[in-house]
Amino acid sequence: MWLIGEPVFQPKRNKAKHSTEGLPGIVMENKTDREAEIKEKLLRSGKLKDWDLLELLLTYVCSVSSPHEVAEELKRTFRSVRAIFLASSVELLQVKGMDRDAATLIRLVGEILERFSETTAQNPRILVNSKEVEQFLLSRLSTMKDEKVLLVFLDDQGIILGQEILGAGTVDQVVLFPRQIMERALHYNATSLIIAHNHPHGPPLPSVRDREEAERLREILHPFEITLTDSVVVGKNKCFSIFRNAPL
Repeated sequence: MWLIGEPVFQPKRNKAKHSTEGLPGIVMENKTDREAEIKEKLLRSGKLKDWDLLELLLTYVCSVSSPHEVAEELKRTFRSVRAIFLASSVELLQVKGMDRDAATLIRLVGEILERFSETTAQNPRILVNSKEVEQFLLSRLSTMKDEKVLLVFLDDQGIILGQEILGAGTVDQVVLFPRQIMERALHYNATSLIIAHNHPHGPPLPSVRDREEAERLREILHPFEITLTDSVVVGKNKCFSIFRNAPL
């Protein structure tokens, strides 16, 4: 579920310990056979498997002693490369072998990919019916390991103006703040929005609290002439509309 609430205390994490042994140039000289093999394959054909790409990326973080093992841990945790690049820094740092440098690099690449996909889109994405809404939301949330909230900002024609994942999530709860949502809606000049959250470990059926919070947010946004079009629960392969009280 997602809740509208006051700021939640976030405990400070200890800074990751960085090794002082060696410089980047020295690390590059001491390539492992595995690293050299992946690099050669990339230079020769330009085509690598998803997990080889991730492993190669991690070789550029000096503090990661075993990129292959860390890549395997990420694979077991998130199950897809896409989910890794959509993960938050907090989630990444919980994976064995990850530190702040590695998490920063993955978040950087994820951000670049997200912006690149936005700028290269030839036509604006339009959500005109429930099936398109479902397909879009599944593509964004169905692979997430922990519960996330996705805000999709729309204009009067149903054109997607922007999308953002907000909230500091645990396995089964995310806290949102109305001011934060309104600021982002105004930023995109949106007249409506769809809010969706995933159920990573169960069917996409809304709880009583899910329904209450959706109605509460709709009432909060109404005076600002921002319409909450729908609140949707996303499962592994299907979605449920709270406002329609039916599957999409």
